[in-house]
Amino acid sequence: MKLSIIIPHHNGKELLFNCLESLFYNISINNFEIIIVDNHSTDGSADEIKEIFPSINLLKSESNLGYSGGCNLGAKNAKGEYIIFLNNDTLHTKNWVEELISFLDSNPQAGAAQPKILNAINKDTFDYAGAAGGYIDKYCFPFTRGRIFNSLEKDINQYDDVKKIFWASGAAFIIRKELLKKLGFFDDIYFAYMEEIDLCWRLQALGWGVWNVPSSIIYHYGKQTIKENSFKSHYLNHRNSWILFFKNSSSFENGLLIIKRFVLDQMALLYSIFNFDLNRFWAIWASHAWLILNFKKVISARKENYLRNKKLDLIYNKSIAIEYFFKGKKYFSQIFY
Repeated sequence: MKLSIIIPHHNGKELLFNCLESLFYNISINNFEIIIVDNHSTDGSADEIKEIFPSINLLKSESNLGYSGGCNLGAKNAKGEYIIFLNNDTLHTKNWVEELISFLDSNPQAGAAQPKILNAINKDTFDYAGAAGGYIDKYCFPFTRGRIFNSLEKDINQYDDVKKIFWASGAAFIIRKELLKKLGFFDDIYFAYMEEIDLCWRLQALGWGVWNVPSSIIYHYGKQTIKENSFKSHYLNHRNSWILFFKNSSSFENGLLIIKRFVLDQMALLYSIFNFDLNRFWAIWASHAWLILNFKKVISARKENYLRNKKLDLIYNKSIAIEYFFKGKKYFSQIFY
């Protein structure tokens, strides 16, 4: 089989229905399967969707495994040569799947690729999650071509070149199954957010490229399962950024990088106070508490990561937070030329 499309799902019949209806309408290949991983939904939505789309393969978890665990469950049951991981809050365009498959078929050095991801509501604007490809700074703060922090760019075809990127968005990306298995799948420690960055980091350390393919286009609603600006979203983002930092960074500059990273978090705390953002404030403290209580687990994840000492290109060697908040650089073109 050529392709497996894996969609993790947790509640929301309408979202999943719209995603599948759009997907079936816009895909033309025949040799594929769709695997829905139900992360212990409580609304019966997965069973109802199975009745409407009987060809899907429905896998049901007895607990909520999060994005990483749900995707792993699906991948371990997938039959395809390629795997597309896809969020259930996406809408699609003609042949976006075929464009990604064609790119990997034609580029044997490419391990993974993502489509151009636009916002499903403001369709002329890049989406927060992925846009035209992801990058990261040395403190493990992610940003994308088309979005830095909360500044979203209009799509005026400025990023329509096929480009090597640092990470592909978990909202939608394709990867070779053999490489996914070699990497040991997603790391379950993340639960949700940044697990795809970790995977792409390790993929590049193996010598494989990650790419953006702008001829492939999807639309993404975003923040449907974990709501935007909620305590949980801030908590997972801050916590997982630290995990990513400790697990994968090749050098901590004799510990100085860790101190600088901690100072950046204190600046984020001050920012949340000035903006009366209590969810963010308490989430940062909670993420620090988790790190202290689970420090052995984080260090163990680093020791087990045999790819951690690989120095990679495309890591931005400055602080994206300093460039954005203090130097006023709101657009990707002001960061990477």
